Amino acid sequence: SFKPKVADIAERFDFPLVRLLFDIERRGVKIDTNRLHEMSKELGSEYQTLQQQMYDMVGYEFNIGSPAQLGEVLFTKLQLPTTGIKRGKTGYSTDQKTLDKLKGQHPVIDLIERTRELAKLKNTYVDALPELADEHGRLHTTFNQDVAATGRLSSTAPNLQNIPIRSELGRTIRTAFVAEPGNVLVSADYSQFELRLAAVLADDKDLIEDFNSGVDIHTKTASETYGIPLEEVTKDQRRAAKVINFGVLYGMSPHGLSAATGMSFPEAKKFIDQYFELRAPIRKFIDATLKQAEDEGFVETYFGRRRPTPDVKSSNFMVRESAKRAAANMPIQGTEADLMKLAMLKVEKGLGDLGEQILQIHDSILVECPKANAEQVSELLQTTMESIAKELPVKLKVDVSVGDNWGAL
Repeated sequence: SFKPKVADIAERFDFPLVRLLFDIERRGVKIDTNRLHEMSKELGSEYQTLQQQMYDMVGYEFNIGSPAQLGEVLFTKLQLPTTGIKRGKTGYSTDQKTLDKLKGQHPVIDLIERTRELAKLKNTYVDALPELADEHGRLHTTFNQDVAATGRLSSTAPNLQNIPIRSELGRTIRTAFVAEPGNVLVSADYSQFELRLAAVLADDKDLIEDFNSGVDIHTKTASETYGIPLEEVTKDQRRAAKVINFGVLYGMSPHGLSAATGMSFPEAKKFIDQYFELRAPIRKFIDATLKQAEDEGFVETYFGRRRPTPDVKSSNFMVRESAKRAAANMPIQGTEADLMKLAMLKVEKGLGDLGEQILQIHDSILVECPKANAEQVSELLQTTMESIAKELPVKLKVDVSVGDNWGAL
Protein backbone atom coordinates (compact mmCIF):
# COMPACT_ATOMS: atom_id res chain seq x y z
CA SER A 1 0.00 0.00 0.00
CA PHE A 2 0.98 3.64 -0.35
CA LYS A 3 1.58 4.61 3.29
CA PRO A 4 4.32 2.13 4.25
CA LYS A 5 6.20 3.18 1.09
CA VAL A 6 6.03 6.85 2.12
CA ALA A 7 7.24 5.94 5.61
CA ASP A 8 10.06 3.81 4.17
CA ILE A 9 11.24 6.65 1.90
CA ALA A 10 11.10 9.15 4.76
CA GLU A 11 13.00 6.85 7.12
CA ARG A 12 15.64 5.84 4.57
CA PHE A 13 16.34 9.19 2.92
CA ASP A 14 14.65 12.22 4.42
CA PHE A 15 14.67 11.89 8.21
CA PRO A 16 18.39 10.97 8.52
CA LEU A 17 19.24 14.00 6.36
CA VAL A 18 17.61 16.53 8.71
CA ARG A 19 20.54 16.64 11.15
CA LEU A 20 23.09 16.85 8.32
CA LEU A 21 21.22 19.71 6.62
CA PHE A 22 21.11 21.54 9.96
CA ASP A 23 24.91 21.16 10.24
CA ILE A 24 25.47 22.32 6.63
CA GLU A 25 23.26 25.38 7.18
CA ARG A 26 25.04 26.20 10.46
CA ARG A 27 28.53 25.88 8.90
CA GLY A 28 27.72 28.21 6.02
CA VAL A 29 30.01 29.07 3.12
CA LYS A 30 32.53 31.92 3.19
CA ILE A 31 32.37 34.79 0.71
CA ASP A 32 35.01 37.39 -0.08
CA THR A 33 32.97 40.55 0.50
CA ASN A 34 35.83 42.80 -0.70
CA ARG A 35 35.92 40.90 -4.00
CA LEU A 36 32.15 41.36 -4.38
CA HIS A 37 32.39 45.11 -3.64
CA GLU A 38 35.09 45.40 -6.35
CA MET A 39 32.92 43.43 -8.78
CA SER A 40 29.98 45.70 -8.02
CA LYS A 41 32.01 48.76 -9.07
CA GLU A 42 33.27 46.99 -12.22
CA LEU A 43 29.78 45.84 -13.27
CA GLY A 44 28.28 49.27 -12.50
CA SER A 45 30.94 51.00 -14.57
CA GLU A 46 30.48 48.65 -17.55
CA TYR A 47 26.69 49.09 -17.31
CA GLN A 48 27.04 52.91 -17.53
CA THR A 49 29.38 52.64 -20.54
CA LEU A 50 27.07 50.25 -22.44
CA GLN A 51 24.00 52.33 -21.58
CA GLN A 52 25.65 55.43 -23.10
CA GLN A 53 26.59 53.42 -26.22
CA MET A 54 22.93 52.42 -26.61
CA TYR A 55 21.75 56.02 -26.22
CA ASP A 56 24.27 57.13 -28.89
CA MET A 57 23.17 54.34 -31.22
CA VAL A 58 19.47 55.12 -30.87
CA GLY A 59 19.80 58.90 -30.72
CA TYR A 60 18.07 59.55 -27.39
CA GLU A 61 17.93 58.31 -23.77
CA PHE A 62 15.39 55.66 -22.76
CA ASN A 63 14.73 53.33 -19.83
CA ILE A 64 16.01 49.85 -20.75
CA GLY A 65 14.00 48.45 -17.81
CA SER A 66 10.71 49.61 -19.37
CA PRO A 67 9.33 47.07 -21.90
CA ALA A 68 7.12 49.80 -23.43
CA GLN A 69 10.06 52.19 -24.02
CA LEU A 70 12.33 49.39 -25.24
CA GLY A 71 9.61 48.18 -27.63
CA GLU A 72 9.28 51.73 -28.95
CA VAL A 73 13.06 51.85 -29.58
CA LEU A 74 13.26 48.45 -31.30
CA PHE A 75 10.12 48.44 -33.42
CA THR A 76 9.31 52.12 -34.04
CA LYS A 77 12.64 53.98 -33.98
CA LEU A 78 14.88 51.18 -35.35
CA GLN A 79 12.02 49.53 -37.31
CA LEU A 80 13.19 45.98 -36.60
CA PRO A 81 10.97 43.21 -38.07
CA THR A 82 7.96 42.21 -35.96
CA THR A 83 7.23 38.89 -37.71
CA GLY A 84 6.62 36.22 -35.09
CA ILE A 85 6.97 38.70 -32.19
CA LYS A 86 4.23 38.55 -29.54
CA ARG A 87 2.13 41.66 -29.02
CA GLY A 88 0.43 42.59 -25.74
CA LYS A 89 -1.59 45.59 -24.46
CA THR A 90 1.52 47.76 -24.02
CA GLY A 91 3.09 46.83 -27.35
CA TYR A 92 5.48 44.20 -28.68
CA SER A 93 7.26 41.80 -26.32
CA THR A 94 10.90 42.54 -25.47
CA ASP A 95 11.63 39.34 -23.52
CA GLN A 96 14.61 37.04 -24.08
CA LYS A 97 12.79 34.96 -26.72
CA THR A 98 12.18 38.15 -28.70
CA LEU A 99 15.84 39.19 -28.43
CA ASP A 100 16.87 35.71 -29.62
CA LYS A 101 14.71 36.19 -32.74
CA LEU A 102 16.20 39.65 -33.37
CA LYS A 103 19.84 38.57 -32.95
CA GLY A 104 22.04 39.92 -35.73
CA GLN A 105 19.39 42.45 -36.88
CA HIS A 106 21.04 45.39 -35.07
CA PRO A 107 24.11 45.82 -32.79
CA VAL A 108 21.88 47.26 -30.05
CA ILE A 109 20.46 43.75 -29.38
CA ASP A 110 23.80 42.47 -28.03
CA LEU A 111 24.12 45.57 -25.84
CA ILE A 112 20.62 45.06 -24.39
CA GLU A 113 21.41 41.42 -23.55
CA ARG A 114 24.72 42.34 -21.92
CA THR A 115 23.23 45.19 -19.82
CA ARG A 116 20.39 42.93 -18.68
CA GLU A 117 22.90 40.30 -17.57
CA LEU A 118 25.01 42.93 -15.77
CA ALA A 119 21.97 44.33 -13.93
CA LYS A 120 20.67 40.87 -12.97
CA LEU A 121 24.03 39.67 -11.61
CA LYS A 122 24.76 42.94 -9.80
CA ASN A 123 21.35 43.23 -8.12
CA THR A 124 20.67 39.55 -7.39
CA TYR A 125 24.12 38.38 -6.33
CA VAL A 126 26.99 40.87 -6.19
CA ASP A 127 25.17 43.54 -4.14
CA ALA A 128 22.76 41.23 -2.28
CA LEU A 129 25.07 38.48 -0.97
CA PRO A 130 27.36 40.63 1.27
CA GLU A 131 24.24 41.95 3.03
CA LEU A 132 23.28 38.37 3.97
CA ALA A 133 26.68 37.27 5.33
CA ASP A 134 27.24 36.87 9.09
CA GLU A 135 30.01 38.66 11.05
CA HIS A 136 32.50 35.99 9.91
CA GLY A 137 31.65 36.57 6.24
CA ARG A 138 29.75 33.29 5.88
CA LEU A 139 26.40 32.79 4.14
CA HIS A 140 23.85 30.46 5.73
CA THR A 141 21.24 29.16 3.28
CA THR A 142 18.15 27.13 4.21
CA PHE A 143 17.75 23.73 2.54
CA ASN A 144 14.19 22.49 1.98
CA GLN A 145 13.33 18.83 1.52
CA ASP A 146 9.61 19.31 0.95
CA VAL A 147 9.36 21.95 -1.79
CA ALA A 148 10.33 20.13 -5.00
CA ALA A 149 7.87 17.35 -5.89
CA THR A 150 10.75 15.19 -7.16
CA GLY A 151 12.36 14.99 -3.71
CA ARG A 152 15.22 17.28 -4.80
CA LEU A 153 16.60 19.68 -2.23
CA SER A 154 15.93 23.36 -2.79
CA SER A 155 17.82 26.28 -1.26
CA THR A 156 16.44 29.63 -0.10
CA ALA A 157 17.49 32.85 1.67
CA PRO A 158 19.80 32.95 -0.27
CA ASN A 159 19.42 30.33 -3.01
CA LEU A 160 22.96 28.96 -3.30
CA GLN A 161 21.98 26.25 -5.81
CA ASN A 162 21.35 28.95 -8.38
CA ILE A 163 24.70 30.77 -8.47
CA PRO A 164 25.33 31.30 -12.23
CA ILE A 165 27.65 28.99 -14.13
CA ARG A 166 26.57 29.21 -17.78
CA SER A 167 28.16 32.55 -18.72
CA GLU A 168 31.73 33.70 -18.14
CA LEU A 169 30.43 36.73 -16.24
CA GLY A 170 28.22 34.52 -14.08
CA ARG A 171 31.12 32.19 -13.29
CA THR A 172 33.20 35.08 -11.93
CA ILE A 173 30.67 35.40 -9.09
CA ARG A 174 31.69 31.91 -7.96
CA THR A 175 35.26 33.14 -7.46
CA ALA A 176 33.95 35.16 -4.48
CA PHE A 177 32.98 31.91 -2.69
CA VAL A 178 36.21 31.02 -0.91
CA ALA A 179 37.83 28.69 1.61
CA GLU A 180 39.10 29.96 4.97
CA PRO A 181 42.88 30.63 5.12
CA GLY A 182 44.71 27.28 5.22
CA ASN A 183 41.69 25.48 3.74
CA VAL A 184 40.60 24.46 0.24
CA LEU A 185 37.26 23.67 -1.40
CA VAL A 186 36.75 20.20 -2.88
CA SER A 187 33.91 19.68 -5.36
CA ALA A 188 32.63 16.21 -6.30
CA ASP A 189 30.28 16.19 -9.26
CA TYR A 190 28.37 13.22 -10.74
CA SER A 191 29.04 13.03 -14.48
CA GLN A 192 25.94 12.66 -16.72
CA PHE A 193 24.03 11.42 -13.67
CA GLU A 194 20.48 11.74 -15.01
CA LEU A 195 21.35 10.12 -18.34
CA ARG A 196 22.97 7.14 -16.59
CA LEU A 197 19.86 6.76 -14.42
CA ALA A 198 17.61 7.05 -17.49
CA ALA A 199 19.57 4.17 -19.05
CA VAL A 200 18.92 2.06 -15.93
CA LEU A 201 15.23 2.93 -15.56
CA ALA A 202 14.59 2.34 -19.28
CA ASP A 203 16.75 -0.81 -19.25
CA ASP A 204 18.58 0.54 -22.31
CA LYS A 205 21.29 -2.13 -22.49
CA ASP A 206 23.22 -0.43 -25.32
CA LEU A 207 23.39 2.86 -23.42
CA ILE A 208 24.40 1.08 -20.19
CA GLU A 209 27.14 -0.75 -22.10
CA ASP A 210 28.36 2.54 -23.62
CA PHE A 211 28.60 4.15 -20.18
CA ASN A 212 30.34 1.13 -18.67
CA SER A 213 32.91 0.93 -21.46
CA GLY A 214 33.75 4.64 -21.07
CA VAL A 215 32.98 5.88 -24.60
CA ASP A 216 32.07 9.56 -25.12
CA ILE A 217 28.30 9.20 -25.01
CA HIS A 218 27.48 12.37 -26.98
CA THR A 219 29.91 11.58 -29.81
CA LYS A 220 28.55 8.01 -29.97
CA THR A 221 24.95 9.29 -30.06
CA ALA A 222 25.82 11.74 -32.87
CA SER A 223 27.65 9.01 -34.80
CA GLU A 224 24.68 6.62 -34.61
CA THR A 225 21.99 9.25 -35.20
CA TYR A 226 23.72 10.78 -38.24
CA GLY A 227 24.95 7.36 -39.43
CA ILE A 228 28.61 8.41 -39.66
CA PRO A 229 31.86 7.01 -38.16
CA LEU A 230 32.83 8.26 -34.67
CA GLU A 231 35.93 10.06 -35.95
CA GLU A 232 33.87 12.09 -38.47
CA VAL A 233 31.52 13.63 -35.86
CA THR A 234 31.87 17.44 -35.87
CA LYS A 235 31.66 19.70 -32.80
CA ASP A 236 28.23 20.95 -33.89
CA GLN A 237 26.93 17.39 -34.35
CA ARG A 238 28.21 16.39 -30.91
CA ARG A 239 26.59 19.50 -29.41
CA ALA A 240 23.23 18.62 -30.99
CA ALA A 241 23.52 15.09 -29.57
CA LYS A 242 24.38 16.49 -26.13
CA VAL A 243 21.38 18.84 -26.21
CA ILE A 244 19.00 16.02 -27.15
CA ASN A 245 20.56 13.46 -24.77
CA PHE A 246 19.69 15.73 -21.85
CA GLY A 247 16.71 17.53 -23.38
CA VAL A 248 14.79 14.37 -24.20
CA LEU A 249 14.55 13.60 -20.47
CA TYR A 250 12.56 16.83 -20.13
CA GLY A 251 10.32 16.24 -23.13
CA MET A 252 12.25 18.46 -25.55
CA SER A 253 10.31 19.25 -28.73
CA PRO A 254 11.70 19.91 -32.24
CA HIS A 255 11.08 23.63 -31.52
CA GLY A 256 13.23 23.37 -28.39
CA LEU A 257 16.05 21.55 -30.18
CA SER A 258 15.90 24.01 -33.06
CA ALA A 259 16.16 27.00 -30.66
CA ALA A 260 19.02 25.40 -28.70
CA THR A 261 21.16 24.37 -31.68
CA GLY A 262 20.21 26.65 -34.59
CA MET A 263 18.97 23.63 -36.63
CA SER A 264 15.96 24.21 -38.86
CA PHE A 265 12.64 22.82 -37.57
CA PRO A 266 12.53 19.92 -40.12
CA GLU A 267 16.16 19.01 -39.27
CA ALA A 268 15.37 19.03 -35.55
CA LYS A 269 12.26 16.89 -36.05
CA LYS A 270 14.20 14.38 -38.17
CA PHE A 271 17.01 14.28 -35.58
CA ILE A 272 14.56 13.55 -32.72
CA ASP A 273 12.79 10.83 -34.76
CA GLN A 274 16.14 9.18 -35.54
CA TYR A 275 17.21 9.54 -31.91
CA PHE A 276 14.14 7.66 -30.69
CA GLU A 277 14.71 4.89 -33.23
CA LEU A 278 18.18 4.55 -31.74
CA ARG A 279 16.99 4.91 -28.14
CA ALA A 280 13.78 2.87 -28.41
CA PRO A 281 13.95 1.73 -24.74
CA ILE A 282 13.93 5.37 -23.56
CA ARG A 283 10.93 6.17 -25.79
CA LYS A 284 9.19 3.07 -24.39
CA PHE A 285 10.04 4.07 -20.81
CA ILE A 286 8.69 7.62 -21.27
CA ASP A 287 5.47 6.24 -22.82
CA ALA A 288 5.05 3.70 -19.99
CA THR A 289 5.65 6.43 -17.38
CA LEU A 290 2.99 8.66 -18.96
CA LYS A 291 0.56 5.72 -19.09
CA GLN A 292 1.15 5.07 -15.38
CA ALA A 293 0.60 8.79 -14.65
CA GLU A 294 -2.77 8.64 -16.43
CA ASP A 295 -3.93 5.20 -15.24
CA GLU A 296 -2.69 5.20 -11.64
CA GLY A 297 -2.48 8.92 -10.89
CA PHE A 298 1.19 8.86 -9.85
CA VAL A 299 4.74 8.14 -11.03
CA GLU A 300 7.63 6.96 -8.86
CA THR A 301 11.40 6.78 -8.51
CA TYR A 302 13.57 3.66 -8.55
CA PHE A 303 13.26 3.55 -4.75
CA GLY A 304 9.49 4.14 -4.66
CA ARG A 305 9.16 7.88 -3.94
CA ARG A 306 5.86 8.89 -5.54
CA ARG A 307 4.60 12.05 -7.20
CA PRO A 308 0.83 12.45 -7.76
CA THR A 309 -0.02 13.42 -11.36
CA PRO A 310 -3.64 14.70 -11.45
CA ASP A 311 -2.90 17.39 -14.08
CA VAL A 312 -2.04 14.89 -16.85
CA LYS A 313 -5.82 14.68 -17.35
CA SER A 314 -6.41 18.46 -17.27
CA SER A 315 -8.68 19.90 -19.97
CA ASN A 316 -6.26 22.83 -20.28
CA PHE A 317 -3.69 21.96 -22.98
CA MET A 318 -0.80 23.96 -21.46
CA VAL A 319 -1.38 22.54 -17.97
CA ARG A 320 -1.67 19.00 -19.37
CA GLU A 321 1.53 19.20 -21.46
CA SER A 322 3.50 20.70 -18.58
CA ALA A 323 2.25 17.92 -16.26
CA LYS A 324 3.26 15.27 -18.82
CA ARG A 325 6.81 16.66 -19.04
CA ALA A 326 7.07 16.74 -15.24
CA ALA A 327 5.70 13.18 -14.96
CA ALA A 328 8.09 11.79 -17.60
CA ASN A 329 11.10 13.31 -15.86
CA MET A 330 10.12 12.58 -12.24
CA PRO A 331 11.42 8.96 -12.05
CA ILE A 332 14.82 10.10 -13.34
CA GLN A 333 15.24 13.36 -11.44
CA GLY A 334 13.64 11.86 -8.32
CA THR A 335 15.98 8.84 -8.37
CA GLU A 336 18.91 11.26 -8.72
CA ALA A 337 17.60 13.17 -5.67
CA ASP A 338 17.25 9.97 -3.62
CA LEU A 339 20.80 8.90 -4.47
CA MET A 340 22.22 12.36 -3.71
CA LYS A 341 20.71 12.15 -0.22
CA LEU A 342 22.29 8.73 0.31
CA ALA A 343 25.61 10.08 -1.00
CA MET A 344 25.53 13.05 1.39
CA LEU A 345 24.86 10.76 4.37
CA LYS A 346 27.65 8.33 3.44
CA VAL A 347 30.12 11.14 2.71
CA GLU A 348 29.38 12.72 6.10
CA LYS A 349 30.01 9.41 7.84
CA GLY A 350 33.31 8.95 6.01
CA LEU A 351 34.57 12.52 6.42
CA GLY A 352 34.72 12.55 10.22
CA ASP A 353 37.23 15.29 11.12
CA LEU A 354 38.82 15.44 7.65
CA GLY A 355 36.51 18.21 6.40
CA GLU A 356 32.93 19.51 6.28
CA GLN A 357 30.18 19.44 3.67
CA ILE A 358 29.11 23.04 3.09
CA LEU A 359 26.83 22.84 0.00
CA GLN A 360 24.86 20.45 -2.19
CA ILE A 361 24.05 21.56 -5.73
CA HIS A 362 21.72 18.90 -7.23
CA ASP A 363 24.38 16.48 -8.51
CA SER A 364 27.45 17.78 -6.71
CA ILE A 365 28.75 18.09 -3.15
CA LEU A 366 31.07 20.87 -1.95
CA VAL A 367 33.42 20.21 0.98
CA GLU A 368 35.75 22.59 2.83
CA CYS A 369 38.84 21.01 4.39
CA PRO A 370 42.41 21.81 5.50
CA LYS A 371 44.84 21.85 2.53
CA ALA A 372 46.72 18.90 4.04
CA ASN A 373 43.57 16.72 3.79
CA ALA A 374 42.66 17.62 0.20
CA GLU A 375 43.96 14.43 -1.42
CA GLN A 376 42.36 12.15 1.19
CA VAL A 377 39.03 14.01 0.98
CA SER A 378 39.08 13.90 -2.86
CA GLU A 379 39.64 10.15 -2.82
CA LEU A 380 36.96 9.59 -0.18
CA LEU A 381 34.38 11.64 -2.12
CA GLN A 382 35.06 9.82 -5.38
CA THR A 383 35.07 6.31 -3.89
CA THR A 384 32.01 6.88 -1.69
CA MET A 385 29.88 8.58 -4.34
CA GLU A 386 30.74 6.16 -7.16
CA SER A 387 29.81 3.14 -5.04
CA ILE A 388 26.58 4.59 -3.63
CA ALA A 389 24.27 2.15 -5.43
CA LYS A 390 26.13 -1.03 -6.29
CA GLU A 391 22.84 -2.69 -7.26
CA LEU A 392 22.60 -0.46 -10.36
CA PRO A 393 23.90 -2.06 -13.59
CA VAL A 394 25.54 1.21 -14.67
CA LYS A 395 28.84 2.58 -13.38
CA LEU A 396 28.58 5.99 -11.74
CA LYS A 397 31.35 8.49 -12.50
CA VAL A 398 32.37 11.36 -10.21
CA ASP A 399 34.66 14.25 -11.21
CA VAL A 400 36.57 15.80 -8.30
CA SER A 401 38.35 19.17 -8.32
CA VAL A 402 40.20 21.19 -5.67
CA GLY A 403 40.72 24.96 -5.43
CA ASP A 404 40.89 28.04 -3.20
CA ASN A 405 37.57 29.32 -4.55
CA TRP A 406 34.42 27.87 -6.11
CA GLY A 407 35.09 29.51 -9.47
CA ALA A 408 38.38 27.60 -9.79
CA LEU A 409 36.65 24.21 -9.54
